Amino acid sequence: MSQDHLTLHELLPQRELAAALDAGHVTRKTHPELPLSLYTYTRACQYEQVWNSVTTRCRGLVADDGTGEIVALPLPKFFNVGEHAAGRPYAPGLPDEPFEVYDKVDGSLAVVFHYADRWRVASKGSFVSAQATWAQRLLDGKDTSALVPGVTYLAEILYPQNRIVVDYGERRDLVLLAAFGRTGAEIPLADAAPHWRGIGSVVTVWPAMPLAELLALAEANRLPGGRPATGTEAEGFVLRFASGVRAKAKLAEYVRLHKVLTGVSERDVWRGHGVQRFSGLPAKQVAQALGCSAADIEEAGGRPLDALLEQVPDEFDAWVRGLVDGFDKQVEDREREIDEAFRSLAPLAGDRGAFARAVRALPDPALRPAMFLRLDGRPTELVTYRSVRPEASDPFQTDEEN
Repeated sequence: MSQDHLTLHELLPQRELAAALDAGHVTRKTHPELPLSLYTYTRACQYEQVWNSVTTRCRGLVADDGTGEIVALPLPKFFNVGEHAAGRPYAPGLPDEPFEVYDKVDGSLAVVFHYADRWRVASKGSFVSAQATWAQRLLDGKDTSALVPGVTYLAEILYPQNRIVVDYGERRDLVLLAAFGRTGAEIPLADAAPHWRGIGSVVTVWPAMPLAELLALAEANRLPGGRPATGTEAEGFVLRFASGVRAKAKLAEYVRLHKVLTGVSERDVWRGHGVQRFSGLPAKQVAQALGCSAADIEEAGGRPLDALLEQVPDEFDAWVRGLVDGFDKQVEDREREIDEAFRSLAPLAGDRGAFARAVRALPDPALRPAMFLRLDGRPTELVTYRSVRPEASDPFQTDEEN
Protein backbone atom coordinates (compact mmCIF):
# COMPACT_ATOMS: atom_id res chain seq x y z
CA MET A 1 0.00 0.00 0.00
CA SER A 2 1.23 3.44 -0.83
CA GLN A 3 2.22 5.51 2.16
CA ASP A 4 0.50 8.74 1.21
CA HIS A 5 -2.76 7.52 -0.27
CA LEU A 6 -4.90 4.47 -0.97
CA THR A 7 -5.71 3.28 -4.50
CA LEU A 8 -8.82 1.54 -5.74
CA HIS A 9 -7.13 -1.75 -6.49
CA GLU A 10 -5.22 -1.78 -3.22
CA LEU A 11 -8.55 -1.57 -1.42
CA LEU A 12 -10.57 -3.75 -3.82
CA PRO A 13 -8.83 -6.51 -5.81
CA GLN A 14 -9.34 -5.73 -9.49
CA ARG A 15 -10.75 -9.13 -10.42
CA GLU A 16 -13.26 -9.12 -7.55
CA LEU A 17 -14.43 -5.60 -8.35
CA ALA A 18 -14.87 -6.53 -12.02
CA ALA A 19 -16.88 -9.59 -11.01
CA ALA A 20 -19.15 -7.50 -8.77
CA LEU A 21 -19.73 -5.01 -11.60
CA ASP A 22 -20.44 -7.79 -14.13
CA ALA A 23 -22.89 -9.46 -11.73
CA GLY A 24 -24.79 -6.23 -11.19
CA HIS A 25 -23.98 -6.14 -7.49
CA VAL A 26 -21.98 -2.92 -7.79
CA THR A 27 -22.62 -0.01 -10.13
CA ARG A 28 -20.08 2.51 -11.38
CA LYS A 29 -21.26 6.06 -12.13
CA THR A 30 -19.01 8.63 -13.75
CA HIS A 31 -18.89 12.27 -12.79
CA PRO A 32 -20.53 14.51 -15.44
CA GLU A 33 -17.42 16.71 -15.74
CA LEU A 34 -14.49 15.25 -13.82
CA PRO A 35 -12.42 12.06 -14.30
CA LEU A 36 -14.06 10.46 -11.26
CA SER A 37 -16.13 7.32 -10.75
CA LEU A 38 -18.46 6.49 -7.88
CA TYR A 39 -18.97 2.85 -6.86
CA THR A 40 -21.96 1.71 -4.86
CA TYR A 41 -23.81 -1.53 -4.22
CA THR A 42 -27.10 -2.08 -6.04
CA ARG A 43 -30.64 -3.07 -5.10
CA ALA A 44 -29.91 -6.54 -6.45
CA CYS A 45 -26.97 -6.81 -4.06
CA GLN A 46 -29.19 -5.80 -1.15
CA TYR A 47 -31.99 -8.16 -2.17
CA GLU A 48 -29.66 -11.11 -2.66
CA GLN A 49 -27.54 -10.15 0.39
CA VAL A 50 -24.31 -10.51 -1.55
CA TRP A 51 -22.17 -8.84 1.08
CA ASN A 52 -18.43 -9.34 0.72
CA SER A 53 -15.20 -7.36 0.91
CA VAL A 54 -16.07 -5.49 -2.30
CA THR A 55 -19.79 -4.78 -1.97
CA THR A 56 -19.56 -3.60 1.63
CA ARG A 57 -16.89 -1.02 0.73
CA CYS A 58 -18.79 0.31 -2.30
CA ARG A 59 -21.14 2.66 -0.52
CA GLY A 60 -20.29 5.92 -2.28
CA LEU A 61 -16.62 5.13 -2.91
CA VAL A 62 -15.03 7.68 -5.28
CA ALA A 63 -11.86 7.04 -7.26
CA ASP A 64 -9.81 9.04 -9.77
CA ASP A 65 -10.12 7.32 -13.16
CA GLY A 66 -6.62 8.34 -14.22
CA THR A 67 -4.50 7.64 -11.14
CA GLY A 68 -6.73 5.08 -9.40
CA GLU A 69 -6.41 7.11 -6.20
CA ILE A 70 -9.37 6.89 -3.83
CA VAL A 71 -10.49 10.46 -3.28
CA ALA A 72 -13.50 9.67 -1.09
CA LEU A 73 -13.70 6.73 1.29
CA PRO A 74 -17.13 6.18 2.84
CA LEU A 75 -18.10 4.11 5.86
CA PRO A 76 -18.37 0.43 4.97
CA LYS A 77 -21.86 -1.06 4.95
CA PHE A 78 -22.74 -2.19 8.47
CA PHE A 79 -25.55 -4.33 9.79
CA ASN A 80 -28.15 -4.67 12.50
CA VAL A 81 -27.03 -6.19 15.79
CA GLY A 82 -29.63 -8.90 15.25
CA GLU A 83 -27.95 -9.99 12.03
CA HIS A 84 -24.68 -10.45 13.90
CA ALA A 85 -26.45 -12.38 16.67
CA ALA A 86 -28.08 -14.64 14.07
CA GLY A 87 -24.67 -15.63 12.69
CA ARG A 88 -25.26 -14.39 9.16
CA PRO A 89 -22.19 -15.16 7.01
CA TYR A 90 -21.70 -11.47 6.23
CA ALA A 91 -22.21 -10.40 9.86
CA PRO A 92 -19.93 -12.40 12.18
CA GLY A 93 -20.23 -12.18 15.95
CA LEU A 94 -19.55 -8.72 17.33
CA PRO A 95 -16.18 -8.24 19.04
CA ASP A 96 -15.90 -8.38 22.80
CA GLU A 97 -14.67 -4.78 23.03
CA PRO A 98 -15.79 -1.48 24.50
CA PHE A 99 -18.00 0.48 22.12
CA GLU A 100 -19.24 4.02 21.66
CA VAL A 101 -22.92 4.76 21.05
CA TYR A 102 -23.99 7.36 18.48
CA ASP A 103 -27.39 8.57 17.40
CA LYS A 104 -28.60 6.91 14.16
CA VAL A 105 -29.48 9.92 12.02
CA ASP A 106 -32.33 9.37 9.55
CA GLY A 107 -31.36 11.16 6.35
CA SER A 108 -29.14 10.50 3.34
CA LEU A 109 -25.40 9.93 3.34
CA ALA A 110 -23.16 12.79 2.19
CA VAL A 111 -19.65 11.89 1.06
CA VAL A 112 -17.64 15.13 1.31
CA PHE A 113 -14.21 15.21 -0.35
CA HIS A 114 -11.67 17.61 -1.85
CA TYR A 115 -10.80 17.37 -5.53
CA ALA A 116 -9.50 19.84 -8.14
CA ASP A 117 -9.24 22.71 -5.64
CA ARG A 118 -12.80 22.42 -4.39
CA TRP A 119 -14.79 20.63 -1.70
CA ARG A 120 -17.39 18.39 -3.32
CA VAL A 121 -20.34 16.25 -2.24
CA ALA A 122 -21.68 12.95 -3.53
CA SER A 123 -24.50 10.94 -2.06
CA LYS A 124 -24.24 7.20 -1.60
CA GLY A 125 -25.33 6.52 -5.15
CA SER A 126 -24.73 9.63 -7.23
CA PHE A 127 -22.71 12.76 -7.88
CA VAL A 128 -25.85 14.58 -9.00
CA SER A 129 -28.74 13.20 -6.93
CA ALA A 130 -31.19 15.67 -5.41
CA GLN A 131 -29.56 15.07 -2.03
CA ALA A 132 -26.02 15.59 -3.33
CA THR A 133 -27.06 18.75 -5.16
CA TRP A 134 -28.73 20.16 -2.04
CA ALA A 135 -25.70 19.36 0.12
CA GLN A 136 -23.32 20.89 -2.44
CA ARG A 137 -25.27 24.14 -2.39
CA LEU A 138 -25.17 24.22 1.40
CA LEU A 139 -21.45 23.43 1.48
CA ASP A 140 -20.68 26.10 -1.15
CA GLY A 141 -22.19 28.69 1.16
CA LYS A 142 -20.01 27.71 4.14
CA ASP A 143 -16.47 28.50 5.21
CA THR A 144 -14.61 25.29 4.39
CA SER A 145 -11.12 26.62 5.24
CA ALA A 146 -10.84 24.39 8.34
CA LEU A 147 -11.51 21.18 6.41
CA VAL A 148 -8.44 19.08 5.65
CA PRO A 149 -7.83 18.10 2.00
CA GLY A 150 -7.31 14.37 1.70
CA VAL A 151 -9.83 13.67 4.46
CA THR A 152 -13.26 12.24 3.59
CA TYR A 153 -15.99 13.62 5.81
CA LEU A 154 -19.14 11.50 6.09
CA ALA A 155 -22.29 13.35 7.08
CA GLU A 156 -26.05 12.87 7.11
CA ILE A 157 -28.09 15.16 4.88
CA LEU A 158 -31.17 16.58 6.61
CA TYR A 159 -33.70 18.92 5.05
CA PRO A 160 -37.51 18.87 5.06
CA GLN A 161 -38.00 17.55 1.52
CA ASN A 162 -35.67 14.63 2.22
CA ARG A 163 -37.55 13.29 5.22
CA ILE A 164 -37.51 9.50 5.50
CA VAL A 165 -39.34 8.64 8.76
CA VAL A 166 -37.97 10.82 11.56
CA ASP A 167 -39.46 14.32 11.57
CA TYR A 168 -36.68 16.92 11.95
CA GLY A 169 -39.05 19.78 11.21
CA GLU A 170 -37.42 22.63 9.29
CA ARG A 171 -33.89 21.54 10.17
CA ARG A 172 -31.36 21.87 7.35
CA ASP A 173 -28.08 20.30 8.34
CA LEU A 174 -25.08 18.20 7.44
CA VAL A 175 -24.51 16.06 10.54
CA LEU A 176 -20.93 14.79 10.77
CA LEU A 177 -20.83 11.03 11.37
CA ALA A 178 -17.21 10.03 10.75
CA ALA A 179 -14.03 10.90 8.84
CA PHE A 180 -11.30 8.92 7.07
CA GLY A 181 -7.76 9.94 6.15
CA ARG A 182 -6.22 9.38 2.73
CA THR A 183 -4.53 6.13 3.88
CA GLY A 184 -7.91 4.64 4.84
CA ALA A 185 -7.51 5.04 8.59
CA GLU A 186 -10.52 6.39 10.48
CA ILE A 187 -9.98 9.71 12.23
CA PRO A 188 -11.47 9.89 15.73
CA LEU A 189 -14.70 11.85 15.69
CA ALA A 190 -13.43 14.14 18.44
CA ASP A 191 -10.47 15.08 16.21
CA ALA A 192 -12.54 15.64 13.07
CA ALA A 193 -15.38 17.55 14.76
CA PRO A 194 -13.51 20.87 15.28
CA HIS A 195 -12.86 21.08 11.53
CA TRP A 196 -16.59 20.67 10.88
CA ARG A 197 -17.62 23.70 12.90
CA GLY A 198 -19.22 26.23 10.62
CA ILE A 199 -20.36 23.48 8.24
CA GLY A 200 -22.96 21.64 10.30
CA SER A 201 -23.56 19.79 13.55
CA VAL A 202 -21.89 16.63 14.89
CA VAL A 203 -23.72 13.40 15.63
CA THR A 204 -24.93 12.96 19.23
CA VAL A 205 -22.79 10.63 21.33
CA TRP A 206 -24.74 8.73 23.99
CA PRO A 207 -23.26 7.51 27.29
CA ALA A 208 -21.62 4.09 27.17
CA MET A 209 -23.83 1.22 28.35
CA PRO A 210 -23.96 -2.58 28.22
CA LEU A 211 -25.14 -4.04 24.92
CA ALA A 212 -28.14 -5.76 26.53
CA GLU A 213 -29.29 -2.44 28.00
CA LEU A 214 -28.98 -0.70 24.62
CA LEU A 215 -30.98 -3.41 22.85
CA ALA A 216 -33.67 -3.26 25.54
CA LEU A 217 -33.99 0.48 24.95
CA ALA A 218 -34.38 -0.03 21.20
CA GLU A 219 -37.04 -2.70 21.65
CA ALA A 220 -38.93 -0.52 24.16
CA ASN A 221 -38.68 2.57 21.92
CA ARG A 222 -36.74 4.55 24.50
CA LEU A 223 -33.67 6.77 24.49
CA PRO A 224 -30.86 6.65 27.06
CA GLY A 225 -32.24 8.06 30.28
CA GLY A 226 -35.57 6.36 29.68
CA ARG A 227 -37.38 9.00 27.61
CA PRO A 228 -39.87 7.35 25.24
CA ALA A 229 -39.44 8.03 21.51
CA THR A 230 -41.73 7.22 18.63
CA GLY A 231 -40.47 6.15 15.22
CA THR A 232 -40.92 9.71 13.98
CA GLU A 233 -38.68 11.09 16.75
CA ALA A 234 -35.62 8.84 16.52
CA GLU A 235 -34.24 6.04 14.36
CA GLY A 236 -32.02 4.28 16.87
CA PHE A 237 -28.34 3.82 17.65
CA VAL A 238 -25.00 3.12 15.97
CA LEU A 239 -22.41 1.14 17.91
CA ARG A 240 -18.73 1.69 17.12
CA PHE A 241 -16.42 -0.85 18.70
CA ALA A 242 -12.83 -0.08 19.62
CA SER A 243 -11.54 -1.92 16.54
CA GLY A 244 -13.72 0.23 14.25
CA VAL A 245 -16.48 -2.35 13.63
CA ARG A 246 -19.92 -0.75 13.50
CA ALA A 247 -23.42 -2.16 14.01
CA LYS A 248 -26.84 -0.58 14.37
CA ALA A 249 -29.83 -1.04 16.64
CA LYS A 250 -33.05 0.59 15.46
CA LEU A 251 -36.10 1.43 17.53
CA ALA A 252 -38.81 -1.16 17.00
CA GLU A 253 -41.38 1.51 16.09
CA TYR A 254 -39.02 3.09 13.57
CA VAL A 255 -38.55 -0.28 11.85
CA ARG A 256 -42.33 -0.69 11.59
CA LEU A 257 -42.90 2.79 10.19
CA HIS A 258 -39.98 2.55 7.77
CA LYS A 259 -41.44 -0.65 6.35
CA VAL A 260 -44.79 1.05 5.83
CA LEU A 261 -43.54 4.36 4.45
CA THR A 262 -40.96 2.89 2.08
CA GLY A 263 -42.96 -0.20 1.15
CA VAL A 264 -46.49 1.00 0.42
CA SER A 265 -47.14 2.15 -3.15
CA GLU A 266 -50.16 3.73 -4.84
CA ARG A 267 -51.19 0.31 -6.08
CA ASP A 268 -51.11 -1.07 -2.52
CA VAL A 269 -53.44 1.74 -1.42
CA TRP A 270 -55.72 1.08 -4.40
CA ARG A 271 -55.92 -2.60 -3.50
CA GLY A 272 -56.50 -1.97 0.22
CA HIS A 273 -59.24 0.56 -0.47
CA GLY A 274 -60.83 -1.79 -2.98
CA VAL A 275 -60.99 -4.59 -0.41
CA GLN A 276 -62.84 -2.28 1.97
CA ARG A 277 -65.05 -0.64 -0.65
CA PHE A 278 -66.32 -4.00 -1.92
CA SER A 279 -66.46 -5.81 1.40
CA GLY A 280 -70.10 -6.79 0.72
CA LEU A 281 -69.12 -8.91 -2.28
CA PRO A 282 -67.71 -12.46 -2.11
CA ALA A 283 -64.03 -12.34 -1.12
CA LYS A 284 -63.02 -14.56 -4.05
CA GLN A 285 -64.65 -12.20 -6.57
CA VAL A 286 -62.99 -9.15 -5.04
CA ALA A 287 -59.61 -10.88 -4.82
CA GLN A 288 -59.74 -11.84 -8.49
CA ALA A 289 -60.54 -8.28 -9.53
CA LEU A 290 -57.84 -6.71 -7.34
CA GLY A 291 -55.03 -9.17 -7.99
CA CYS A 292 -54.74 -10.72 -4.55
CA SER A 293 -56.07 -13.83 -2.80
CA ALA A 294 -59.10 -14.39 -0.62
CA ALA A 295 -56.67 -15.46 2.10
CA ASP A 296 -54.98 -12.05 1.89
CA ILE A 297 -58.34 -10.37 2.44
CA GLU A 298 -59.22 -12.61 5.38
CA GLU A 299 -55.79 -12.13 6.96
CA ALA A 300 -56.31 -8.37 6.94
CA GLY A 301 -59.71 -8.78 8.59
CA GLY A 302 -61.29 -7.17 5.55
CA ARG A 303 -59.99 -3.73 6.65
CA PRO A 304 -56.37 -3.52 5.43
CA LEU A 305 -56.39 0.23 4.88
CA ASP A 306 -57.79 0.99 8.33
CA ALA A 307 -55.11 -1.19 9.91
CA LEU A 308 -52.43 0.55 7.87
CA LEU A 309 -53.54 4.02 9.01
CA GLU A 310 -53.80 3.25 12.71
CA GLN A 311 -50.32 4.54 13.58
CA VAL A 312 -48.63 6.49 10.82
CA PRO A 313 -47.39 10.08 10.44
CA ASP A 314 -49.96 12.67 9.39
CA GLU A 315 -48.23 13.17 6.03
CA PHE A 316 -48.63 9.50 5.13
CA ASP A 317 -52.24 9.49 6.26
CA ALA A 318 -52.96 12.53 4.10
CA TRP A 319 -51.18 10.92 1.12
CA VAL A 320 -53.26 7.75 1.43
CA ARG A 321 -56.54 9.63 1.83
CA GLY A 322 -55.70 11.82 -1.15
CA LEU A 323 -55.14 8.72 -3.27
CA VAL A 324 -58.41 7.19 -2.07
CA ASP A 325 -60.33 10.34 -2.97
CA GLY A 326 -58.69 10.28 -6.38
CA PHE A 327 -59.63 6.64 -7.03
CA ASP A 328 -63.23 7.28 -5.97
CA LYS A 329 -63.44 10.33 -8.22
CA GLN A 330 -62.12 8.34 -11.19
CA VAL A 331 -64.69 5.61 -10.55
CA GLU A 332 -67.49 8.18 -10.25
CA ASP A 333 -66.48 9.82 -13.54
CA ARG A 334 -66.16 6.48 -15.31
CA GLU A 335 -69.54 5.27 -14.01
CA ARG A 336 -71.10 8.44 -15.38
CA GLU A 337 -69.55 7.71 -18.78
CA ILE A 338 -70.91 4.15 -18.59
CA ASP A 339 -74.38 5.50 -17.78
CA GLU A 340 -74.30 7.80 -20.80
CA ALA A 341 -72.97 5.10 -23.15
CA PHE A 342 -75.53 2.55 -22.00
CA ARG A 343 -78.38 5.02 -22.45
CA SER A 344 -77.31 5.47 -26.05
CA LEU A 345 -77.37 1.69 -26.59
CA ALA A 346 -80.49 0.88 -24.56
CA PRO A 347 -82.83 0.92 -27.59
CA LEU A 348 -80.89 -2.10 -28.92
CA ALA A 349 -81.23 -4.13 -25.72
CA GLY A 350 -83.77 -6.49 -27.31
CA ASP A 351 -81.35 -7.56 -30.07
CA ARG A 352 -78.14 -8.85 -28.47
CA GLY A 353 -76.34 -9.11 -31.81
CA ALA A 354 -77.11 -5.53 -32.75
CA PHE A 355 -76.20 -4.46 -29.22
CA ALA A 356 -72.82 -6.24 -29.47
CA ARG A 357 -72.07 -4.56 -32.81
CA ALA A 358 -72.87 -1.18 -31.31
CA VAL A 359 -70.66 -1.89 -28.31
CA ARG A 360 -67.74 -2.74 -30.59
CA ALA A 361 -68.22 0.63 -32.28
CA LEU A 362 -67.87 2.59 -29.04
CA PRO A 363 -64.85 4.92 -29.33
CA ASP A 364 -63.61 4.13 -25.80
CA PRO A 365 -62.71 0.41 -25.55
CA ALA A 366 -62.55 0.64 -21.74
CA LEU A 367 -66.33 1.12 -21.63
CA ARG A 368 -67.18 -2.02 -23.60
CA PRO A 369 -67.03 -4.73 -20.86
CA ALA A 370 -69.38 -2.70 -18.67
CA MET A 371 -72.07 -2.52 -21.39
CA PHE A 372 -72.80 -6.23 -21.20
CA LEU A 373 -72.89 -6.16 -17.41
CA ARG A 374 -75.47 -3.38 -17.58
CA LEU A 375 -77.42 -5.28 -20.24
CA ASP A 376 -77.65 -8.26 -17.88
CA GLY A 377 -78.61 -6.05 -14.94
CA ARG A 378 -75.35 -6.63 -13.11
CA PRO A 379 -73.32 -3.96 -11.23
CA THR A 380 -70.27 -2.44 -12.92
CA GLU A 381 -68.46 -0.72 -10.06
CA LEU A 382 -65.94 -3.51 -9.37
CA VAL A 383 -64.98 -3.67 -13.05
CA THR A 384 -64.75 0.11 -13.12
CA TYR A 385 -62.60 0.15 -9.98
CA ARG A 386 -60.25 -2.38 -11.55
CA SER A 387 -59.91 -0.11 -14.58
CA VAL A 388 -58.49 2.74 -12.45
CA ARG A 389 -55.68 0.61 -11.03
CA PRO A 390 -52.55 2.78 -10.96
CA GLU A 391 -49.47 1.77 -12.88
CA ALA A 392 -46.60 0.36 -10.85
CA SER A 393 -45.41 3.30 -8.80
CA ASP A 394 -42.91 4.35 -6.19
CA PRO A 395 -43.80 4.06 -2.51
CA PHE A 396 -44.75 7.06 -0.36
CA GLN A 397 -41.09 7.50 0.56
CA THR A 398 -37.84 6.15 -0.84
CA ASP A 399 -34.65 5.49 1.08
CA GLU A 400 -32.15 4.67 -1.65
CA GLU A 401 -29.59 7.27 -0.58
CA ASN A 402 -29.53 6.31 3.10
